[in-house]
Amino acid sequence: MPEETAASSSATSMDEKPCSSNAATAEGLEDVLEEAKKLIGTGNRHMVMGDVVSAVSVFQDACGMLAEKYGDTADECGEAFFLCGKALLELARMENTVLGNALEGVPEESSEEGEKQEDSKIESADNLDDDDDDDDEEEGEGNAEDKDSEDEVGNLQLAWEMLEVAKVIYKRKEDKEDQLVMAQIFLKLGEVGAESGNYGQALDDFQECLALQLKHLPPHSRLLAETHYQLGMTFSFTNEFRQAIEHFSSSIKVIETRVAMLQEVIDKAEGEEAVKEQRNELEELKQLLPEIKEKVEDAKESQKTAAAASVAIQQTMGGASTSSAFPAENGGASSSSSTVNQIPVKREAAEGAASSKSASDISHLVRKKRKPEEESPKQDSEAKKVKQEATVNGSGDSASNGNGVQEKMEQEASA
Repeated sequence: MPEETAASSSATSMDEKPCSSNAATAEGLEDVLEEAKKLIGTGNRHMVMGDVVSAVSVFQDACGMLAEKYGDTADECGEAFFLCGKALLELARMENTVLGNALEGVPEESSEEGEKQEDSKIESADNLDDDDDDDDEEEGEGNAEDKDSEDEVGNLQLAWEMLEVAKVIYKRKEDKEDQLVMAQIFLKLGEVGAESGNYGQALDDFQECLALQLKHLPPHSRLLAETHYQLGMTFSFTNEFRQAIEHFSSSIKVIETRVAMLQEVIDKAEGEEAVKEQRNELEELKQLLPEIKEKVEDAKESQKTAAAASVAIQQTMGGASTSSAFPAENGGASSSSSTVNQIPVKREAAEGAASSKSASDISHLVRKKRKPEEESPKQDSEAKKVKQEATVNGSGDSASNGNGVQEKMEQEASA
């Protein structure tokens, strides 16, 4: 009997062990999920307060905790990765803004200061060897620092990676709320692409976002207005002004529809406290409208300028007729195309005329050495005569110079 009792108790304990381990695992997962939710709530509070750095740190802790327990692409990780990507995008924008402000107002060095610095760098030849050794060491340190900086991933790249993981997770979900979160993921991915200058990918992401929002949101939703505005800005960056004008106009239309809806709600309300949020939003939207309308006017002006420049380029590249200083055959100014066409004809005519002329006509262009046997006695006598006359009157140069001076004096006397 004691043996049977011991055997039964051991069997019971063996059956209870798997159940207890599974329960412990489930409790551990629930604890991790609860802790991650607390971190996400803390991160959202940091974002509301404007403490983006703290929010990024908290969201990263939540992502690491959930990914370790559930896996990187588990459904439980979607919200944390999305929020962390948003916070990293804001942090990258803050860094770019700080860098831009730091570079503003920095005076350029004058030429005199540059010359002084160059003069101060001139050293004796005795120290050149030592300086070369120091330069080599500095270059080695600089290369090591460059490698370290290359290994570090920027916040914009991290934001893209986080949002891509969130996109993979939410693509599996088909609920309306999850699809709207998916639309926001596409929106933030488009903003990352625009920030990095990858406008083609940004346009694709914004259009994916817009398609989901048009499917699930009412026509007066502010999210629609924001997406249309982002598309308009990106099309402006790519000089596609017609599409930019369309999306800016669509954004204005959505905002005007929402303004009318909010005004109707305010008019029907009985107390001021009940519609306080609606009034604040109404004032905010009224301030946004002039800015977006100004974007439309800027896009229209840029479109006109681009069209005029395109026409000018086409005329230039297409060989359009322009006035030329070369006379045409009819005596008038010829076009550039007619001048080009006439060049071969004139060249052939000139070649024909040159071939018809005798060799004596181009003797002033070609000088040949005269052979001794070809010299005639008549030419020799004439040369001697010219030489004698030059001797009587002085050298040929002095005679010519004297005649020139005389003529000049006669001209001054007559004047």
